[in-house]
Amino acid sequence: MTDLTIKLPLRLTFRLTRDDIAAYERLPRELTRSGALAFFATIFACGMALAVFGEQLEGLVPETLAGYSHIIFSVVAGAIGFAVFSLALTLLSHWRIARAEYPPEDTEIEISEDNLKIRDGRPARILEWKSIARVIDTPAHVFLCVTPRNAVIVPLRAFQSVADMRAFADLSEALSLGADGDA
Repeated sequence: MTDLTIKLPLRLTFRLTRDDIAAYERLPRELTRSGALAFFATIFACGMALAVFGEQLEGLVPETLAGYSHIIFSVVAGAIGFAVFSLALTLLSHWRIARAEYPPEDTEIEISEDNLKIRDGRPARILEWKSIARVIDTPAHVFLCVTPRNAVIVPLRAFQSVADMRAFADLSEALSLGADGDA
């Protein structure tokens, strides 16, 4: 693959590493409903804690700002809640990276106009293009997302060049959209 046109069928082979898993886990994602609920519950809990201990904390506010103590406490509660929630998400991401299972062998993906055949030492999987919900193209990876928590990770090292990886991402996008009849 040296030009920007990809000839199918195409076969890619690579070894999945912890860095590949980490790149996927660290992608920005929207919060789910339960995640949003947890976010607001965290901030609410911090606000309630500050409300309960408000009288004891009044002495920490300078006299010149005493009339604004409720606003100051609200901002502090929000900041503490955001920090706690961000820390929890970071720890969850590190936990998922540490628990990730790696394929026992090199991953081989055979790409055709109809599907992807994935072999990696486990039972072979066939993914139809219509099952790819989203294609995410980053500087070092292409992620073929089946669900928000499940993706086929294809690293840059599976290609001869960055241009080849970009062409593969464009082809994947076109085939996944075309499978649904959207393109």
